[in-house]
Amino acid sequence: MATNKYEDMNIFEVLERINNHTMLLPDIQREYVWKPEDVENLFESIVDNYPVGSCIFWKTTKKNINKQKPNLYYFINNFKERETKNEKAPEVINKDDNYYIVLDGQQRITSINIALRGSIKIKRKGKGFAYNNPNSWREKELYFNLDYYNLNEKDEENPPKRFCFLTDEEANSGNYYKIKNIIGYDKFSDFVISIDNLKGTKYFDDLIILYQRLQNENGNGVIHYYCINEENYDNALNIFVRINSTGKKLSKTDLLFSTLINGWQTGKKDVEDTIQIMNCKGDGFKFTKDYIMRASLVLVDKDTSLKITSLTNEIILKIRNNWKKINYTMDKLSTLLSDIGMCDERLTSYNATIPIAYYIYNGGKIKEKEAKEEVKKFLAISMTNGLFGVASNDALNKTRQALQKIDCSKVEFSVKLFEDLVLTGNRTFKVDLSNIEYWLDTFEKGNNTYILLSLLYPTLKLSKDEYHQDHCHPEVAFKNKCILKLNLTEDKQKEWKKMGNLLPNLQFLEGKENESKNKIPLKKWVEELGNDFKYHPEGVSLEFKDFEDFFKKRREKMLQELKIVFGVDK
Repeated sequence: MATNKYEDMNIFEVLERINNHTMLLPDIQREYVWKPEDVENLFESIVDNYPVGSCIFWKTTKKNINKQKPNLYYFINNFKERETKNEKAPEVINKDDNYYIVLDGQQRITSINIALRGSIKIKRKGKGFAYNNPNSWREKELYFNLDYYNLNEKDEENPPKRFCFLTDEEANSGNYYKIKNIIGYDKFSDFVISIDNLKGTKYFDDLIILYQRLQNENGNGVIHYYCINEENYDNALNIFVRINSTGKKLSKTDLLFSTLINGWQTGKKDVEDTIQIMNCKGDGFKFTKDYIMRASLVLVDKDTSLKITSLTNEIILKIRNNWKKINYTMDKLSTLLSDIGMCDERLTSYNATIPIAYYIYNGGKIKEKEAKEEVKKFLAISMTNGLFGVASNDALNKTRQALQKIDCSKVEFSVKLFEDLVLTGNRTFKVDLSNIEYWLDTFEKGNNTYILLSLLYPTLKLSKDEYHQDHCHPEVAFKNKCILKLNLTEDKQKEWKKMGNLLPNLQFLEGKENESKNKIPLKKWVEELGNDFKYHPEGVSLEFKDFEDFFKKRREKMLQELKIVFGVDK
């Protein structure tokens, strides 16, 4: 009988075996649980020539399987969260071949199979996108970003990705290479010719490394496995149990967190309880251990870099001794954010909330309406200008220094406290006319327009009622079928479609009111149904054919209001 030993298999063979059902999964394997970012990170590791771990396969035959009848399952090609399950293989198989039963490595192999042969359906964020609504889901495939190395300035909080799952529309709007194209080339020379236009660039080098590792060139493949050559399935499982080292490797955050709570008996529970309570506020947040650790370092006036060397015994002790106060601050912060209508889907920068936490930690009270409006202004400037994405440590240090100069318990929170700061890249908290015009002419319906609308609708209690961003002239009016009736040029059609999604055509409507308005033309909704909307330009036609004039006049009213909000004189 063959001995058990380590072997290699190239991905092309793995994919072929998955496709012809000679590589299967046993029932001891859990369901597929990797997230899209896990798959993206796996391919990052592959092109960076990092090892990606070993697998364990039971190599067997049709005869053994049909005799012992283990419960076996097919691999997933196309994955949809909560719905996709591994299909059960028949008890009796007919194909004469070697069979490989994957005892360890399912998540990795499934991820590679999805990336190279399938897709992932990802649920859209936001209210109204229920799991059982087909329109809530977008099918995405894995792409390689051909602009990754061209970006001179990287956003640290939302960094660009080298590999990313995209819809066809998203991919077509940028410069990307579809990863599954690789498996169309059995010969290395043919693949090289196919990407000849990239020769001499880092993109070419990355794709060459990816192809070679998938093909197991030079013994540096992706699938390195321990092959168990046992006739009996139970014997194979016993060997698996003895050699298997299950469990996810510690991430950087896990290592830092373990350093923080080492010797702190209730530390793990205390931190996790705090995060859970914060995330349950309002419509929900996604605060993490990473956030709590960074915020704690800011609050206790220490180095904000998340490094092992940052967590000295002195600093760890200070965090532990002040944990009750930190916990109180986090609770007040998350309540405040919920009160002003923020949630995970509207908060593009969690780091931007840390200076607010620092103010609260040092005795600041944010209870009055005026103070809450200042918080919204602070977040609006921070998010729209990306102040805490690039060089976030610099931004956190400088905003903390600004607050250290005042007595937070006696001075109201205000954007003016930060107006003299100059962050990396000459970013500031100052707002001028050019900023406001940029917001009005650039930001399409999303997180940035939400925070700006919250300032334009200051009387709404966003935490009490469910308000949606609604199109004044309904979104359906800008679809091809409707807009073609106006005989606009092709360029003008594209311009209107973009304008239709910009701030001057958006308003806040309470949820039920938004549902009832839906596709109703604006003129009918106002003049026949007796409704009205804020920043209604007087004397302007509400007919869709006059949309451009409507947009211009409502934009001017919003611009004037935002100038008042941000104290812009000219």
